[in-house]
Amino acid sequence: MRTPGVMGVMLPAVRDGASLNQALDLGYRQVLLERGSLLAIVGPLAGAARRGVAIFVNLDAVEGLAPDSAALAFLATDLGFSGVLSVKPHLLQDASRFRLRTIQRIHALDSTGLETGLHSLVSPAPYAIAIAPAVAIPQVMPIIRSITDTPVWGTGFISSAEQAGEALRAGAAVVSSARLEVWRDFNRTPVS
Repeated sequence: MRTPGVMGVMLPAVRDGASLNQALDLGYRQVLLERGSLLAIVGPLAGAARRGVAIFVNLDAVEGLAPDSAALAFLATDLGFSGVLSVKPHLLQDASRFRLRTIQRIHALDSTGLETGLHSLVSPAPYAIAIAPAVAIPQVMPIIRSITDTPVWGTGFISSAEQAGEALRAGAAVVSSARLEVWRDFNRTPVS
């Protein structure tokens, strides 16, 4: 069974069972396994996916996954996860074969990194591109939009609901944060 895509604009970044439970207790229906050990949390994640929670996995930072087709097939077929995030275009191309939603992370630490990342977008086009750090989105969105209309996710350095709102107002479709206080505060902070 495939789980749905992202249903809201906040994507909690979880790292263990405790943070997964906190996100689910707050009513979130999507999470990003950003770091940590897949083995330590695979049961609760698979259970959440069976209940319709969209699970995205950072292939570059989660332990216990080889960067190969067998790992992608396991995530898609055996666990029912929704998608994967990576800076590696070849992994994303392979992931699309398994009908996983692909999110290509681009490090926008300077203009060269941003432009190099944008020009390396995979084909077929990714489901979204993730700009890191997310706090750069207000400055880099005009450059992104001059090259692609792919949805933009903001990941990294979101430490307040206000920062999340700034990224969304600048054009991000989704923002991700690992901070529980941001998840709690986010729904009380108007985006517009």
